[in-house]
Amino acid sequence: MTKAQSSNLSFKDNWFLFLVLLVEGGSLMAVELVAAKLIAPYYGNSLYVWAAVLAITLGGLTIGYFTGGKLSLTHPTRKMLMTIISTGAALVLLMPTISGAILSATLGMELRAGITLSCIIFLMPPLMTFGMVGPMSVRLMTTNVKNVGKVAGTVYFTSTVGGIATTFLFGFYLIPFWGLKASAYLTGSALALLPIIYLVSSKLGKSEA
Repeated sequence: MTKAQSSNLSFKDNWFLFLVLLVEGGSLMAVELVAAKLIAPYYGNSLYVWAAVLAITLGGLTIGYFTGGKLSLTHPTRKMLMTIISTGAALVLLMPTISGAILSATLGMELRAGITLSCIIFLMPPLMTFGMVGPMSVRLMTTNVKNVGKVAGTVYFTSTVGGIATTFLFGFYLIPFWGLKASAYLTGSALALLPIIYLVSSKLGKSEA
């Protein structure tokens, strides 16, 4: 068995998972930026807004990491990973529509409570799905427990690279020039495209076999 096979990290065998991680990492940062800008017309762009967005982002990811770790033990399949991605895509696509109603409904609350509750309702759910992707990917790419640290490092490295690139792309170009709705729809569409790629590649793989 070669070193690449023992760690199950060969790009040829895992190209799709690497693509998933890049898109997931990018979507995470895109959603965070879009959410902060969606809140601004209602609550401003103060420290309170960014503190709530960052805290809820971490909270959603924390729940996602835990849940994804549990699922990786009981349902360690690419099909389950695509179910998670599809759910995240739907939630992101709904953000521009539902955020306005949620933010309007919380305007009568105390400032910090209104911001936090709004973030919990429309920001935390998609972030939970993003958090589940990492543990699931680690499980799917690991065949030897001795290499789990290397696999985990590669998984989170790939996801973070996607996040860095998207932060610059959305922060410097897409959000300023395309607007929030278009940026959110682009992010949701990129996520929704992954299950389609999975189905097509699976069918092609079966036909070649």
